[in-house]
Amino acid sequence: MRKHYTPGAGWRYLAGAVWEHTSGARVHLMGMVRLPDMSFVSLNKYPECMEGYRLIKINGGNKKRGLMAWTVSLLNT
Repeated sequence: MRKHYTPGAGWRYLAGAVWEHTSGARVHLMGMVRLPDMSFVSLNKYPECMEGYRLIKINGGNKKRGLMAWTVSLLNT
């Protein structure tokens, strides 16, 4: 399985600080991710957040790109 380190295509801007993937996953830039099965993952909950912070760091410290990459990696697991 290929590891995703960048957000890739399929993202669109919804409103404010919210972005949506074509799969139905949504990202709020404060660190909240809603997956298509309506479950939530937070960047403020340990140990789930460690992968999110790692991908933010890989994406040059850009929180938006890092959260989008984290969401794509959560969709593929």
